[in-house]
Amino acid sequence: MTEYVNSALFISPASDTELIDRVRTNPFDVEIISADIDSFEQKPSDILNGTNHVVVSGGLNDVKRVLKLAIEYGFSVGLMPQEGYRELAKSYGVPTQPDQALELALQKGGQEIDIVLCNDEVLLYKATFGRLPLLDTSRATSRLKIIWRALKQFSGLKLLQFSFVTKNGKEINTAACGCMLIQQHGGNLASRKIAADSSANDEMVTLIISAPVSIIDYLKFLLQVILPTGFRKKLPDSIGIVKSKSITIESIPSLDVTIDGESKTETPIVCEALPRAVLLNTGDEYSASLKGAGSAKETLNIGKLPTGQDEINKASVKSIPFFSYASEERFRDLFQALREDSVTNSTYLVLMLLSTLLATLGLYQDSSAVVIGAMLLAPLMTPIISLSMGVLRQDMKMSRQSVVKIILGVMIALMSAALLTLVFPHKPVTEEMLARLNPTLLDLGVAIFAGIAGAYTKAYKEILQSLAGVAIAVALVPPLAVAGIGIGRLDLSIFSQAFLLFSTNLVGILLAATFTFRVLGYSPAVHGKTSMRVVMLTMVLIAVPLYLSYDDIVNKLVMEKYWQNERFLINGKYIIVQKASLASHRNKDVMTMDILAREQLNRADLTSLRKKIETNISKKVVIRARIIYIP
Repeated sequence: MTEYVNSALFISPASDTELIDRVRTNPFDVEIISADIDSFEQKPSDILNGTNHVVVSGGLNDVKRVLKLAIEYGFSVGLMPQEGYRELAKSYGVPTQPDQALELALQKGGQEIDIVLCNDEVLLYKATFGRLPLLDTSRATSRLKIIWRALKQFSGLKLLQFSFVTKNGKEINTAACGCMLIQQHGGNLASRKIAADSSANDEMVTLIISAPVSIIDYLKFLLQVILPTGFRKKLPDSIGIVKSKSITIESIPSLDVTIDGESKTETPIVCEALPRAVLLNTGDEYSASLKGAGSAKETLNIGKLPTGQDEINKASVKSIPFFSYASEERFRDLFQALREDSVTNSTYLVLMLLSTLLATLGLYQDSSAVVIGAMLLAPLMTPIISLSMGVLRQDMKMSRQSVVKIILGVMIALMSAALLTLVFPHKPVTEEMLARLNPTLLDLGVAIFAGIAGAYTKAYKEILQSLAGVAIAVALVPPLAVAGIGIGRLDLSIFSQAFLLFSTNLVGILLAATFTFRVLGYSPAVHGKTSMRVVMLTMVLIAVPLYLSYDDIVNKLVMEKYWQNERFLINGKYIIVQKASLASHRNKDVMTMDILAREQLNRADLTSLRKKIETNISKKVVIRARIIYIP
């Protein structure tokens, strides 16, 4: 059976006489006295006069003023929100119908709730300061509107310096564009993120910190927001969460603080949670949601926020950059490793010699397994990655050491392969060697992606083992070995084409690795602009023969397909071209054909066939035919 209080104070505007009369004549035999909020605040003890239950009808500010008095005087509270304050009623499970709301408001035995105070101002929903793109967006907003608002809010976004001190004395110094304090987990995206592991009665102040350190981070956050479950599965890198019984917040400069939609104070602010501070008549659903809620532990989820004074100063100097800055620890570790990689040592020289000899023997054996083994052994990738960082940071010492190391490695490879070729002067050119000739734009594409992968794996030591796979993908030593074979055979064509492939790999890796380190935040700008222009110009120059080679391959394939199964009538004899292939040998184009014939072909027939083929080919070729007689 529902019990009701014996008497209650009803707080409402004095002008609302109709509502006051309805409350006074309530069907629950509750004695009612009435007053307006201003009078009640001036003389709360006199107006209460022994009454320990107050029903308030008014807007959000009236409710907050009553709740603040309830903390001090210990009376219980019932709510009858005015029309237009449906969100307030919904938050505490209060019916919107006046009669139902009155019945709930006059019942005995409410729900103990936490109250959060920010600079002595009651916080019921949220407090915001700074700029909070996306976080303050309603859940009901369509994805297109979210994207449009995000792009508008993005302009001029800047990180500011913040300091937070928790109840346990933990001090956090960081840079952020804005923060949000949340009490009721309402309908915005920020509250959706913390709803699963927070409660309005967990005796905690919950602070969400927004710190997109780059435009890329901001766009990644936007992507997580618009994906159906992306925001709930993982905390975005640009977001931090602090939960504590109290949080002291300072900012440079001072910021206006908006509490529940109204500008109330400014930073610095002290926010504290008062556990079980007020007895409030709430709906069954809201009361059920608080069951089992208790004191939570202080939580700091701030691992991805800017830390360290240098990083904070760098992040808060101007508007957020397009790319983020690498952390000081990651930058220090990588730079030290790359400096070591740029220094020439005996291990590098020995490995270059062994890997080249192994690759050369594998090429002569036409063994892809041996060649792959040489790729894994070759150490040439490391100085190229070091050179890319030297170019990016304009570190002349690292760049110079890397260039010297690369040149020494190239000279060792060419000479050792050439000397080994003299041991086998009559060995034929194998398929593995031919595979390193005629490089095209596709090889440049492989080099670019290998450079990206190489820089990325070097930047993250936890995936450094993947560098071996990158070495296999780009294959630096085998083209050098083929170029050395070209020197040993005194074949300029083999040397030039194989060395072009190596140069393609070198330039592609260097350029891609440089920009990858830039994207990963290892430099706020490309300092070595002159060096980068030289690298890019070299790549453009290399791209010309690569394009021509690619064009030749396409034409070759088209020609081979055209001649496939072509039929001729020569001197009354039917001839079928079963297979045709076009290849270059000693600067001559050679077309090799398998020809099917039923009747014996004499020299005149073959001369007529050659002339007919030549009339259908735009360039001069040497034709070699193998005649297969069929019954």
